[in-house]
Amino acid sequence: MGTLDTSACKEWFSVSYVQALAYAAGYTVMIDTVDHLGVDLEIKDRAMRVDVQMKCTEESAAAEDYLSYNLDVRTYNLLSDPGRNVPAYLFVVEVPELRENWISALEDGIHLRKCGYFANMSLLPPTGNRVTKSVRLSRTNKLTVESLDRLMKEARGMA
Repeated sequence: MGTLDTSACKEWFSVSYVQALAYAAGYTVMIDTVDHLGVDLEIKDRAMRVDVQMKCTEESAAAEDYLSYNLDVRTYNLLSDPGRNVPAYLFVVEVPELRENWISALEDGIHLRKCGYFANMSLLPPTGNRVTKSVRLSRTNKLTVESLDRLMKEARGMA
């Protein structure tokens, strides 16, 4: 295995995970290489877009119906700003602890592990917390081609 830092590997693996879903759904992905406004990537379809903050975490041992992610307050407030004119989402991709288990290439295809989830940050109120704010991502909000398509249609007012 290479020597690239695990946190960098998680970051780019999660971006690649979403890119694969978006392109399969027929959407463009624009990656913001400098995250000044709490947005790592934009998913676009012509003039419509949604903003996304990407995170990656190791899978939880707890079998709960939600995934909890501690987001820094600055990013949380940027994404939940009531003055936004573009929907903002937190996408969290959960991966196995060992990097060699994140992906497998088999005859029937490449399998990315484990699963991604989303939370609509535009629906949440800004926080007065000082450091982090916990965001609960329902495990029913799985990132799939179909759910991504639904998010884009909702942003366009078609859902």
